[in-house]
Amino acid sequence: MAEPNEASPIALAHGRSDGDGALSSLFSLPIVVVQTASATGYGLWMVLGTALALGLYPDGRGDVLAPLSIGLVLVGVGLVATCLRLPFAPEWHGWNPVKRMMPTPEGMIAMATFLPMLALGGLARGGNDFWATRLAGAVLMLCSLATLVYTARGDSRGLRGTVASMANTLPLGRTISALFAGGLWFWLCVALQVETAIDPLNPWRLALLGVALALGLVEGMRWRALRQLAEECGKTASITGGRSAVSLLGCRFGVAALAIGLPCLLLIAHPTGATQAWAAGLAALCCVVGQCLEQRLYGRAYARLVTG
Repeated sequence: MAEPNEASPIALAHGRSDGDGALSSLFSLPIVVVQTASATGYGLWMVLGTALALGLYPDGRGDVLAPLSIGLVLVGVGLVATCLRLPFAPEWHGWNPVKRMMPTPEGMIAMATFLPMLALGGLARGGNDFWATRLAGAVLMLCSLATLVYTARGDSRGLRGTVASMANTLPLGRTISALFAGGLWFWLCVALQVETAIDPLNPWRLALLGVALALGLVEGMRWRALRQLAEECGKTASITGGRSAVSLLGCRFGVAALAIGLPCLLLIAHPTGATQAWAAGLAALCCVVGQCLEQRLYGRAYARLVTG
């Protein structure tokens, strides 16, 4: 039974909810870009922190600072936009540092992630076997994971009822997509700094392919849940926006090929030499662009169902 302050999915589908503003904000292009960039940055920090904690990352101060810096740029996009008072970013994790001195609990968790990141920047001295470096890596991984989970819960707060679970804000979906995109950026950092090519049967490469498979399954389940809701509301045609189901399926396939298929193909191809860095950069860029397009495609279908 729904709580007194919750609306049912069918009520939401007929526009009888005050969550429409949150919905349009959640799936707007600038917000999608900021969310994807931030999640990718935290995913990169998670992969780096895990590698350092397990002692699997190559030694070298620059080797550590490079992924930390790239992650900082990706994570800081939203904070910079909020400080610049851009209209699409009124808050950063529920906190506006210009108007409010103390951050929200969500903002405090996000800010706490910067502490182990800065610690790693100071501890990186050429060798990564020092216990404090490995401990800081583990803390960075845990803080990044906590930020992704808590942010996903916060994003779904504006959407009521069980429909919120379909809005790509579940911690599982957000974490898997962040791990895959962050792992590809991690591959780029390694390819640019390590001359030895990664073995095609390397456990890290196989793990990244496994994450890609999990991401494909999550995306398929999300679209299936949307279609089931549309069938319950008798509005199956609304999610296609006047196009045929085949056309929507084609768009979904193209976006999935860009976000998951092409990066996996580049991983399996196992390029060597200078082509490895180019392949890693192309895979990372295609993944981020594809995830943004996937979020927009799903958001439009979802919005047509809710507000139509």
